[in-house]
Amino acid sequence: LNCRFFIRNTRIMRIGLLSALLVVCAALDNGIHRPPMGWMSWEYSGCQRDCVNFPETCVSEKLFEDVADALVEGGFRDKGYTYVNIDDCYMAPRDAQGQLRADPTRFPNGIGGLATYMHERGLKLGIYNDIGTSTCAGDPGLAVSAVPDAHADKQLAQDMATFAAWGVDSIKVDGCAADKNTFNVTYPKLERYLNSTGRQIFYICSWPVYFLLSDACNGTFSCVPWKLIAESCNSWRVFKDIMDVWNLPGHAGISNVIDVWATNNATLTQINRVGAYNDPDMLMIGNPGLSDSQARIQFVLWAMWSAPLMLSTNLRTLSDPLRALLLNDEIIAIDQDALAASATATQLASLMLDRSAQLWTKPLAGGDVAVAIVDLGVFDGEVFKGTLTAADLGLPAHTRFNVRDALQREDGPAGVSSISFTLRPYDVLCYRLTPTK
Repeated sequence: LNCRFFIRNTRIMRIGLLSALLVVCAALDNGIHRPPMGWMSWEYSGCQRDCVNFPETCVSEKLFEDVADALVEGGFRDKGYTYVNIDDCYMAPRDAQGQLRADPTRFPNGIGGLATYMHERGLKLGIYNDIGTSTCAGDPGLAVSAVPDAHADKQLAQDMATFAAWGVDSIKVDGCAADKNTFNVTYPKLERYLNSTGRQIFYICSWPVYFLLSDACNGTFSCVPWKLIAESCNSWRVFKDIMDVWNLPGHAGISNVIDVWATNNATLTQINRVGAYNDPDMLMIGNPGLSDSQARIQFVLWAMWSAPLMLSTNLRTLSDPLRALLLNDEIIAIDQDALAASATATQLASLMLDRSAQLWTKPLAGGDVAVAIVDLGVFDGEVFKGTLTAADLGLPAHTRFNVRDALQREDGPAGVSSISFTLRPYDVLCYRLTPTK
């Protein structure tokens, strides 16, 4: 692990410090310094292998080439959406030499050919596998051994060399067919083998979610080895598989994920850093389960958390408002900010909104502050007006600042010490504040 130390002026720390020591550790020592943006197949395609009856969503070479073309033609690539990630159900059984391989019917040019297609268009290819003996869908896994095993370790080295030879740029590693009690050994071990290839491969771990879903953890974050995870992986899934729905108790609807982030905010803000990112899972924007305002909430909060921004929808059928939202470079800039800070949450109890309204504040490089004010819709139909002072926003009490509306991409008041706002149910406001003194 490669660690560097920086002193940053921060002017926005709620604890009142004017400077803070940030320890920035490059997970995997692989030089990746921004959360990934792009497209992932799982929500859109699931494990669809039937290309005859479901040609539009079948997990196939054609699907991912079509996505690549849509990213380029729709202007997404130029805004930073460069990863195209396969999520399970693309493999055939290993060949006679034990080599991993894609299904030859659905991927006639193999993963290497698909990676070349991406690279020729300025994109990157991501794949999927499992730390255990098989993937969640039953395809061949990596079977990473928790103890020294000459045969298993040789196979693992061969698999990592295969990924590098294919030209893979990202890998998501699940934990379905494995003993979670060995994860503290197997996931870091896989990191070392990935690093040894010399290829820059973004490493996504499903490690913590299996701890959190276990009976031993009882849904708390305290039993998860967050420090080791952040040292070993570029990003890690924190919660259950996200669903295309706003609220579904016991599952991962959008508001349920937001509640997990707010409840465990102290832990999540501490571990997120450059090269190591909490992953709340895919963006559901463009799918039928969310209204446009709920889609805005998801996009803004994922950006406030410095989270991966991975789409999983038909890019060619996006409405104009949702396309404009996803291409909003001011929100994207908040997500991709060089500090990679994760926003701090405050419930706006002073406005009598109980858990319905939240204030999220995020320090940005250069001393700016990103602010998101969110109404999660508990009091449906009511519109609230309020004012937040510099102190409410975590700034020194007499700080003045210029306001930029990041969603509307418009300048607001200049040289002010408070923000007045009107907040509608199921909606969000997002501002970039630049202190003037």
